[in-house]
Amino acid sequence: MLDKFTEIISHLIGIFHTTIEAERLRDAYEDFKYQQRHSEVNDIEITPTHFELRYTLRDFDPELKYTPLANETPFKVWLASTDPIHLREPSVPGQMTAFPELYIEQGYSSFFPAARPSLVLEPPGSVVTVSVQSAWMEDNDLLRMNSVYAEFNDPSVYIAALASLQEAAQILGVLTVQSTLDFNSSGGASFIKLHDLMVQTDDTSRLGEQVVVLHGAEAYGMFVGGAPVETLPLLDDLMPELLQAEADTANEDDDRSASVRTSDLDLAPDVKTQVPGDHERIEDKDPFGGLNPPSEEAEFFGLESGHQVVTGGNKMVNDVVMNVSWLDAPVISVMGDVVDLNLISQVNVLAEHATFSGVLQGSLSTTFNVAMMSSTSQFAGAETTDGSPEQSVEDIYMGLPKNWAVTRIEGDVLTVNWVQQYSFMADDDRADVQITGSNSYIGLGENLIVNLASLAEIGYGYDLIMIGGDLITINQISQMNVMLDFDSITAAGAGPLGVSVSDNLLFNGASISTVGINSYGAMSENFAAASKAFADGAQSIDRDVAHDDVFTGDELLTVLYIAGDFKTINWVEQTNIMGDSDQVHLALDAFTAKSGMPAKLYTGSNAEINTASINVYGADSEVRVQGDVYSDALLYQADLIDTTSDPTGVFMPALANEAVLFLADGMITNPSHSSDDPGIVPTSPESIASSDLMQTMLA
Repeated sequence: MLDKFTEIISHLIGIFHTTIEAERLRDAYEDFKYQQRHSEVNDIEITPTHFELRYTLRDFDPELKYTPLANETPFKVWLASTDPIHLREPSVPGQMTAFPELYIEQGYSSFFPAARPSLVLEPPGSVVTVSVQSAWMEDNDLLRMNSVYAEFNDPSVYIAALASLQEAAQILGVLTVQSTLDFNSSGGASFIKLHDLMVQTDDTSRLGEQVVVLHGAEAYGMFVGGAPVETLPLLDDLMPELLQAEADTANEDDDRSASVRTSDLDLAPDVKTQVPGDHERIEDKDPFGGLNPPSEEAEFFGLESGHQVVTGGNKMVNDVVMNVSWLDAPVISVMGDVVDLNLISQVNVLAEHATFSGVLQGSLSTTFNVAMMSSTSQFAGAETTDGSPEQSVEDIYMGLPKNWAVTRIEGDVLTVNWVQQYSFMADDDRADVQITGSNSYIGLGENLIVNLASLAEIGYGYDLIMIGGDLITINQISQMNVMLDFDSITAAGAGPLGVSVSDNLLFNGASISTVGINSYGAMSENFAAASKAFADGAQSIDRDVAHDDVFTGDELLTVLYIAGDFKTINWVEQTNIMGDSDQVHLALDAFTAKSGMPAKLYTGSNAEINTASINVYGADSEVRVQGDVYSDALLYQADLIDTTSDPTGVFMPALANEAVLFLADGMITNPSHSSDDPGIVPTSPESIASSDLMQTMLA
């Protein structure tokens, strides 16, 4: 609150300011009114506007009359199912019912009253995938538990022997001739060379291996080691004992973990889940009520009773799955040659030698070459519930095409899937073991390498594909397993000891499955003339091609012209190289004196696995060929097993003179390496292609 005098002065100042502002506004107002009175404004001339209406608006009339153009209109074509070919949206500026690029053909009225519209298709593209997967592992462990060291060989000796073994294995496969598959060049010379190589392949043994070779129709079916079978073996049933036990333990753990409560969804029925606000508390439960205290006989930390030493138990897996349905047609014309090849090559090479205190042990290892090759019709098994075949398009419409849509590609069309998987593992362990506890587990092996590749490609379908060059289709799977397992075991003292040497698995599994059978015939005059016209620059076909009897039942014909080659290549290369040469010394007197429990030693139980599946889905095609047809199928399976040779000269006595020419210089002589040698790195995988895959494929 202000005092009386201050308040009077404040009001006086306020009144003074108010009076000043009023005087200022009065001066501005008078000046504004003066300018408004004396402003000069030009007169605006107003010109009248006249409107002329050409149309008269009528009242709403709900009874509109619609008259169709004709009984057969082009709109029936657009309503037809043409997937996966997508036609362009029919639109012409200024017209509601028209086709793009309208073409009038005089005198042809079976489809359109006086014209046949020209339809346009989007051309398909090429697809190329190159997958190179490489894994390398060197796990050479050294374990010393005794005061007096045992004498061991240097691991470099076994790595050198493994490299020599791989060189010997590479000459056993089919693709021993280095020929580059050039996808950029025109013509199929390199593919015809591959066909000639397949034809020349026989079951001649080069290094004493067991070979099975099947050509043509004999290669189709299911085979195990070259013998036809009704059912294929399951890989899980063939695994070594140690790996099977690990898989069973993992399954039990999964079952137990599935029953363990991890959320409220897994609560027992007698547990209440209401919140305290509902005046009902959750029933108290002992969190350890379901766990029994471990007994003396129970496993402690997952260990079995006794002692277990594992220097093997390694696993290598290469797995490829290809599902391809990119481009096909029921009718194909080829002005060049046709090359259609299916090839499976499987090789297992095992060098095994195990001694216990100088006594040679028997081998329990197994090798498997499992292959399946099949070709079925697209209509195989297509039946309705009453047992009659499904109603096809020909049952609905038996006329000839009324219109056709054409697209062309200048150059080649490629569908290439190239997968190369290469794995190398050296697990040459040295262990001088002495155990003083009651239960023990020593693991020096149990390594795992996995290469996985899965491809799925779904593309386009046409009624007619016309190829100006060659039609090339290659499905090839090449698999090779190489294993060197040289184990040397010595023991001091005696006691309950179980030794598991060898028990290795080398497994190759390959499958080539094709849906859609091609039948080859000579080129007809109408197709040859149309291909020549396309080569000269034509953009469409004529009625001589469209009204061929093979197209009976098609109302709309879709046509693709490829000026170059059409190549479909599905190529798989899988290689496993494993060395598991272990040197183990056991102090058994310490085992039994301190604990009295049995001991178990695993130096083998390794697994090398190659699995590949190529599934091609297409149509039953009638192929008319101007040139030659090169079609063949080959199944090649070879096993080379040696359980007695010295690791420094693996397979050397068995080499024939002509086989030596394929081997590298210095391979026959025994390598001498000291502990300070740098060692031999894994050699390059087997391949018939250039090391620069992208250069030959996309250059």
